Amino acid sequence: MDKYISNKIKNISLFMTFFVVILHSNNLEKSNVVNLNSVVQNFIGQGIARVAVPIFFLISGYLFFYNFVPSMEKWKYKFKSRFHSLFIPYVIWCTGWLIILYLVELLPIGRALFSDRIVSDYTLKELFVNTYVYPLPYQFWYIRSLMLDVILTPVFYYIIKSLGKKSLPILVIVWFLYPISEMFGGLWFLQIFNYPFTLFGIGAALAIHNIDLHFKSIKPKQVTLIGIVYLLACVIRTVLMYTELPLLDLAENLVILFGVPFIWLFYDRMKSIKNKKIKIAKYGIFIYFFHIPFQSILKKVWFMVMPLSEISSLIIFFVAPIITITVCVLVAMFLRRYMNRFYMILSGGR
Repeated sequence: MDKYISNKIKNISLFMTFFVVILHSNNLEKSNVVNLNSVVQNFIGQGIARVAVPIFFLISGYLFFYNFVPSMEKWKYKFKSRFHSLFIPYVIWCTGWLIILYLVELLPIGRALFSDRIVSDYTLKELFVNTYVYPLPYQFWYIRSLMLDVILTPVFYYIIKSLGKKSLPILVIVWFLYPISEMFGGLWFLQIFNYPFTLFGIGAALAIHNIDLHFKSIKPKQVTLIGIVYLLACVIRTVLMYTELPLLDLAENLVILFGVPFIWLFYDRMKSIKNKKIKIAKYGIFIYFFHIPFQSILKKVWFMVMPLSEISSLIIFFVAPIITITVCVLVAMFLRRYMNRFYMILSGGR
């Protein structure tokens, strides 16, 4: 992989981590009440920022199969590598955050932050489920889904190799089956083919078929057009959130379909950074792992101090990501410098 694409993947991953933090900054009690605060948060958080995790899946699929020549040794190496970079951090972070939340809830001020059930009320089954199946730090659903994708990589490889380059349009069509079915009542089992599966597969197909990721043949005007359609799809998705039409998932797929290539192509027009590796890009995964429940607690504290209003809701929507990212980077820098081995375990060796 050439240096430009390598740095591009690292930098875009960092930007998408910022998008995830913004997405999780949403603090609306009712997202379908029409007002300025609601529209802004839905358009940015549930529209523009919605491309972040799909891009993560696509990049993960691409990196898994980049320069991949199947052999028993290669499969063993890949699975061992992902065990250390995904499974071990997943267990440590999910367990650690549960313990921290339990300790926070022991204090009166900490207990006041939570209106629902607290950790000490859980049964053993609920404790296991809320730690490792549906983790309380809910951003880890991505790691859980990615681990499942990794387990299925032999299936991905066989199907993609068998279909050839036709696998790319086929994966896109399969991805759209569920939202289209929703227009006619919905077929729940088609949710299997949502973007955690299909975007990973598309990334895998790009690597397996050696697709050139520079896309030099695409003109600036075409990038602009893709960007306009992306923003239009975000507007449509936002409007649909205030209706009962069964088109929200279809609109989300369109946001992703045009948003992912736009982000990738627009990066090449960012002359100030496109040939550089952003220094804090190496902390991107730590920001992702650390930001929830820290950001959730930050929002709860804000609304304990400030009056609940449209203005205060909008302020914390923009301020919380800045504070969260800053704190995450500072903690990561401290750990990386003074507790490097521990930091490498937490970040999966990244």
